[in-house]
Amino acid sequence: MSTGEMLGKGEYRMPNSSARRGERGPYAGGLARRDKILDVTVEMIAEVGYHGLSMRDVARRVGISHPGVIYHFPNKEALLMAVIDRYETKARFDVEAMGKLGPFDVFRSFLDLNDALRTSPTIVEMECMLSVEASSEIHPAHDHFAARFEGLQKVLTVAFEELDEEGLLISDAEPRDIAYSMLAQWYGLQIQWLYNPTTISVNKVLTQSLIGVIDMDNPKALSMALDSNFASPVALSAIEQASGKTLADLLDEGFIDLQPADLEQYGLHGLSVEMVERVISASVLTAEDLEYVYEHHSLSLDLLGRLVVGQVLDTEDFNTLAELEIVPADAVAALTAVMAARPQTPSEPTRAPRRKRRREFQEDDSEETA
Repeated sequence: MSTGEMLGKGEYRMPNSSARRGERGPYAGGLARRDKILDVTVEMIAEVGYHGLSMRDVARRVGISHPGVIYHFPNKEALLMAVIDRYETKARFDVEAMGKLGPFDVFRSFLDLNDALRTSPTIVEMECMLSVEASSEIHPAHDHFAARFEGLQKVLTVAFEELDEEGLLISDAEPRDIAYSMLAQWYGLQIQWLYNPTTISVNKVLTQSLIGVIDMDNPKALSMALDSNFASPVALSAIEQASGKTLADLLDEGFIDLQPADLEQYGLHGLSVEMVERVISASVLTAEDLEYVYEHHSLSLDLLGRLVVGQVLDTEDFNTLAELEIVPADAVAALTAVMAARPQTPSEPTRAPRRKRRREFQEDDSEETA
């Protein structure tokens, strides 16, 4: 069995499982049946593991003959590797691509792996089952999982090494050990999530752990984090806590430069940049509010109350929110009535011009020194 291939700094190519195992190509009319076989196999591995899996049992559950399964997958090993290849492809489990990213984009990709896996508890159950089973050297997926662990550990280590070289880590641990710790948390939290998926947020815990080892008082670390795909609502909340800066602070100091793509990332797709900047500048919107919007696709009642009390939005703004289905239409009617009953303030609060990003100050200072 072949293992993965080291390509360069932080780059790792995973072995191509289905190509190694001699899987037969599906014919056009059998695509649905092939997918059904793979779906059933995922369920059965989650239940009984690879060693308890029988191709005859798979055939019975699918409702076809044993030869019907063999037509697509000549043996149980080929079936197993086809299952792994399919769910890793769907989850974008591409360690080689991760190795080409900057540190915070690596962290985002790492967290995205969990997002993809947790769309199906059965997939997570199978992942946990195989991760343990494949530790045995005689398991057909042993080399594949060993290569995956080594690849993820290497990519994370390089990311932490780059931050360490910039003086942006506050942990006394070695970058390699921090990477091991993150991987251990990732797998451990998946198991806990299976027991209690409604209360355990794997990504939130991992994000807090990642932020916890990085110096978020350093303007360069803030800029790197907020300029990357890592800056999700969950990450913004952790950054607020670690840096002591509110969203209004980050916007005013130039660490956040809102663009339409940013709004989509924050769960505010469809809103105008002007409206969102107005709400943030009024110190009404927090990162926790963004977390709620991202998860529920609507504004919380608490945020709506603050918007009304602070008179930040007008009736037209609330109608826009209703059209985007971020606020229920009946709630807009009630809010409009409340706003009409309140005394109106004739002038809008003025906002100080934004300062340059702190990292730009640093660059200017270094140029002057040079």
